[in-house]
Amino acid sequence: MVMVKYDREKVAKIFDESDDVMNIRGGDDRQPGRNVPAIAGEIAVERLELISEDVLLDIGTGTGDKAIPAAKICRQVIGIDISRDCIRRAREAAAKEGLHNVVFGYGAFEELLAEIDLFSYDINKVLAFYSMHHLPDDMKKSCLRELAGLLRRPGRIVIGDLMFFDDPEKHQDEFDDVHYDGGEVDFPSTVEYLKECLIELGADVQVERIHPLVGVIRADF
Repeated sequence: MVMVKYDREKVAKIFDESDDVMNIRGGDDRQPGRNVPAIAGEIAVERLELISEDVLLDIGTGTGDKAIPAAKICRQVIGIDISRDCIRRAREAAAKEGLHNVVFGYGAFEELLAEIDLFSYDINKVLAFYSMHHLPDDMKKSCLRELAGLLRRPGRIVIGDLMFFDDPEKHQDEFDDVHYDGGEVDFPSTVEYLKECLIELGADVQVERIHPLVGVIRADF
């Protein structure tokens, strides 16, 4: 397995140059039977248990495929992404829907406040779907600490993503099925590591295995 260091510009370029961002993010969860990531996306959104008073942060929002439907439920939705082209497309999609309670801006896991002052929002729910796996372990831990610091209590973080329940080498023939590139720009963590990081932050953690390489984590604070 080839491992390289995290390269934000390289990851952003992949999304900027793709005509099928939804597929890169794991597929369209409106068709959950299509693939494992799409099923994970549907379950992750369900685990948010969104209600009308929620303020949701969708980090790694892509073109807003999760944020825009959520805005039809929540009081406010904020979507951030490292791809400026994705943000442009998300804004266009939200405008087409006539939504005024969703805002999109540039941001990254390691630079959450790049364009939007997230502390000015009363965020109580966070979604990270098929985005956090681009970070190596140490950056994931730091980011989870920052996200927990943004969160109003009671609050919830849901991660639906590549994560290792088993040795990935045993599942190489399934890499394409779960949208794992084998280590070029993807750095999935073990489930145990992610769970430990969240427990250290004081969260009550529940884990659902979708596939040996894909899962959903719900962390309640």
